[in-house]
Amino acid sequence: MISLDLALVDRIHYKTSQLIRYPSNDTSTFKSTSNYRPMYRIAASRPFLKQKIGYLSSALVASRAMHIQSIPMWEGSSNNYAYLVVDDKSKDAVIVDPANPPEVAPILKDAIQAGKINLTAILAELGNPKLDIIGGKDCEGVTKTPGHGETFKLGDITFKGVHTPCHTQDSICFFAQDGNDKAVFTGDTLFIGGCGRFFEGNAEEMHEALNKRLAALPDDTVVYPGHEYTKANVKFAASVSSRDAVQNLHSFAENNKITTGKFTIGDEKEHNVFMRVQDPEIQKQTGESEPVAVMAKLREMKNNFNTVLTHCFCAMPNPLSSPPRIRRDINYCDRAVTALNSIKVQMPPKRKAPAASGSAAPKTRQSKLAKEHNVTPQEEAEIREAFSLFAEPMDGEKHGVLPIDDVKSALIALGVPPSSHAELKEFISILDPENDGYATFEPFFAICALKFHTREHDSDAHRAEVEEAFRLFTNGQDGPITLAHLRRVAAVLKEDVDEELLKDMILEANGGVGVARGVGVEEFDGVMKGAGVWR
Repeated sequence: MISLDLALVDRIHYKTSQLIRYPSNDTSTFKSTSNYRPMYRIAASRPFLKQKIGYLSSALVASRAMHIQSIPMWEGSSNNYAYLVVDDKSKDAVIVDPANPPEVAPILKDAIQAGKINLTAILAELGNPKLDIIGGKDCEGVTKTPGHGETFKLGDITFKGVHTPCHTQDSICFFAQDGNDKAVFTGDTLFIGGCGRFFEGNAEEMHEALNKRLAALPDDTVVYPGHEYTKANVKFAASVSSRDAVQNLHSFAENNKITTGKFTIGDEKEHNVFMRVQDPEIQKQTGESEPVAVMAKLREMKNNFNTVLTHCFCAMPNPLSSPPRIRRDINYCDRAVTALNSIKVQMPPKRKAPAASGSAAPKTRQSKLAKEHNVTPQEEAEIREAFSLFAEPMDGEKHGVLPIDDVKSALIALGVPPSSHAELKEFISILDPENDGYATFEPFFAICALKFHTREHDSDAHRAEVEEAFRLFTNGQDGPITLAHLRRVAAVLKEDVDEELLKDMILEANGGVGVARGVGVEEFDGVMKGAGVWR
């Protein structure tokens, strides 16, 4: 136990857009920090210093008087980052988005013990009425909301709020400057090579956030996003842009696990397709020319790309390697590709005689829970997958538990988002009547089944969904899905997939009439209907 004469801790929480100041008397949750390193853009050829202490790895980057330490959280799932920002002269510190305190607090402890930072308090409960809470106007307990462009100081470091409503309406990015060194903490608005989903906003707001407000920052501003999503982002970028900058980012991401703090706003303008909405090549790929319309189409394409292209190859027999467990949509495109590929199990290849077998392959059967709620085995699998992607382990709960804060994300992943804030509140009251902060699997299953049953598919909407899924394979071109299209998908995903498997997919979908014939829209729709994709 240590005893420190400390007063306050500052916390900027960009996911909830809060800067929180609070006291503490708990000295039990601290661990070590890493060595300081000069803050500048590190070239791809320079090895990144690997640091792993226990279950946590961290990287510390320093500037003239501003030190920025990235602290990974929930590695292998949502891959979040928190950031510790320290003014070298005063040793005052700000912690940016410590969303998972058990992973963040140990880093702070050793920093204090080593005398490298001068935290003015030790972590304690939030919400002390005597303390300032600065953040978005709708954040609970907020006492001050910084205006767009409003500044505040941390020693010699000047912070400026940059309002970027879209992912959430309260989203605020924080620009920090110390002399010539500049950084921006972008949360869920801007990622390396990508951007956040439009959960509470629209394409016009994201265009404003990325291409007017963040793009107006100095080009040498180093970007620190809220998640490590670069590999997935650049795969999509490569499908719509042939720029060398995109290929260079792909090479860097393939060889470097960590990309935060390595690229600038200027770099993002070159390789981030969401910041290149006026690029003629991207306009051609989206079929749009007006910047906001291009932004909207890119987001739609990216949402579907994550599910269709990735799941297409993951679902194929004997893939070369299994992808990491990631949070991804489970929408109609995912079900479409599942249906297309499931034929490989339901039917023998048309080109090869099946091996002799004494019995047919067993059919997937409904569980008792699925029968009770009248959902198909495939829908049951989707619900289970969505729950598992966000679940956390808990003793006595076979499936773990779902944090209440992740209920909305899980429903969105299933393609059945809450229709309103009121509906979400109603669901939460059902899932967590005792306000424990989590939901168990069976009540969540019941809610999802209800959403499935109330989901409507009129003929026009259904046709639009089928065509959208189909065009993802053809890259927006007219005509059938061809072998060349499937090769393109494999190339985009950087997967070395046996071409015989690609040929079999075509033959099994078109009834074996020939690889050159390809797969038409009606055949594609028939495959999905036959597999029970559409209700």
